[in-house]
Amino acid sequence: MRSSARSALLCAVATATLGFFGITAAPAKAPTAVPAIDAPGLKKQVAARKGKVVVVNFWATWCIPCVEEFPSLVTLKNKNAVKGLDLITVSFDDPSDIKTKVQPFLTKNKLSTGTFINKKGTEIDEGFIRMLEPKLAADAAVGLPRTYVFDRSGKLVKTITGGQSLASFQKAVDPYLK
Repeated sequence: MRSSARSALLCAVATATLGFFGITAAPAKAPTAVPAIDAPGLKKQVAARKGKVVVVNFWATWCIPCVEEFPSLVTLKNKNAVKGLDLITVSFDDPSDIKTKVQPFLTKNKLSTGTFINKKGTEIDEGFIRMLEPKLAADAAVGLPRTYVFDRSGKLVKTITGGQSLASFQKAVDPYLK
C-alpha cells in the first residue's frame, strides 16, 4: 500500500474510532469576519490597493445572479492575484444575517479577506453608487450584482451590471493586468 493511501486509511480509521467514542474532530475554521463599511470607507479600501487592479463587487445572498457569479469572482481573484488583481466585495445583506447567511456563504466560497457589509443593510446605498459613478442619472435604477474595475492608478475604468461569468470578468480585467 502506498504511503499516501495508507495515511488516508489511517486518518479515516482514527476519525471513525474517535467518533464512536463521542470525540469529534476540531470544528471547521471559524467563519470570516465581515466588518461594516460605508462609501468613504470603501474609497479608502480602494486607495489602499493602489498599484493593483481592484475589482469591487456589490452582492447579496438573497440575489440569485450574485450567488451564481460569486464563485467566478473568487476564481478570478485566485487566478490573477500574482498579476496584481485584488477583490473587494460588499454585501447588501441585512447586518443581522452576517453569522447565519453571509459568513457561511463566504466560507463555502473560500473567500476569507476583502469582504465588507453595507452599513445600511439591504438598502442600495446611494453613497456607494455616487462615489463610484458620479455621472449616473439621479433617477437611474441600480440593482445587484454590480461590479467595478479600477486600474492600477485607482481610476475607475469599467462598470459591469448583472450576473457575469468568469470569462466576462477575465475579459474586463485583462487590459489592466498587463
